Amino acid sequence: MKVLRWILCATGMLVVGGEICAADQVMLKLQYPEGRIARYKNKYRLDYFSDKAEMILREGSFTMQGYGEWRSREVVEGGDSVKVTASVDKAGSQAILTGERLTYEQFPYTLDLLNDLSFAWEIAPGGQVDAFGPDFSAFKAKRKDMITDLRQVWMPGLAPVLPDRAVSVGDTWEGEQRIEVPFYDFDAGLEPSLVQFNSAYKLKKIKKQKGYRVVEIEEEREVHYRIWFHIEVLSLVIDGKGSGNAEWEIDIDRGLVLSHNMKIGLGLPQVRMAGDPKPIDDIKAEIELVFSRKLDKLEKE
Repeated sequence: MKVLRWILCATGMLVVGGEICAADQVMLKLQYPEGRIARYKNKYRLDYFSDKAEMILREGSFTMQGYGEWRSREVVEGGDSVKVTASVDKAGSQAILTGERLTYEQFPYTLDLLNDLSFAWEIAPGGQVDAFGPDFSAFKAKRKDMITDLRQVWMPGLAPVLPDRAVSVGDTWEGEQRIEVPFYDFDAGLEPSLVQFNSAYKLKKIKKQKGYRVVEIEEEREVHYRIWFHIEVLSLVIDGKGSGNAEWEIDIDRGLVLSHNMKIGLGLPQVRMAGDPKPIDDIKAEIELVFSRKLDKLEKE
């Protein structure tokens, strides 16, 4: 029996409990057939803590949590280059400051302002997402800074860096993503917003799911973020490095991301009041960012 199992494994024919034999080699590549329509659910959480509240709002420590979610209907368009246009709906967000939920007047940063608007991005020849931005005139967004914020949490979750060779379970590779663009609606002589990942990937599993081959990928990240917190009473620029991890689930037969989960943390970043080039002295701050994305429905293949 062991000999038969080895022969089947070696010939790529064995599937046990929905999992394909680890010896199989697969090519990992996302596909963008013209006309495909996929619906995704997207969600994020951002936690901020510092011990220098007196430098910002009041005595003692200071915490803020931001939550947001939206759904996207993503349509692949043809042409000289592959383009994806995503319309936003069922979007919403809220903020909690030192345990108290902020009202709309205190925190007019509500993602529902982006409902019925669209974003678009292109797919570079190597498969990476490029040129992510609003598919509308930015002045239509009452809070144009939301465009930058959405880009910083959404764009890195669209696609991992995939190897250009066949891989087996346990194989590893490395990749890098860098997203650097000016802050929308904000000009104080600051550097552009920044998201940079230096990642180590590992193919964790190959399995059969609803008749399709699906892979699970683990990702360890070293990150650098430069982000802007803007509430009516608070406007901070955070710049720091950290680390985190992510998981990807990809249907490799259809070249389709099924799910993505990410969690990163920044320890001791620089914190500046917006408009002030000098960091706040001796501040101890921490940031945690969590993002998830899941295929809700493949409307058209």
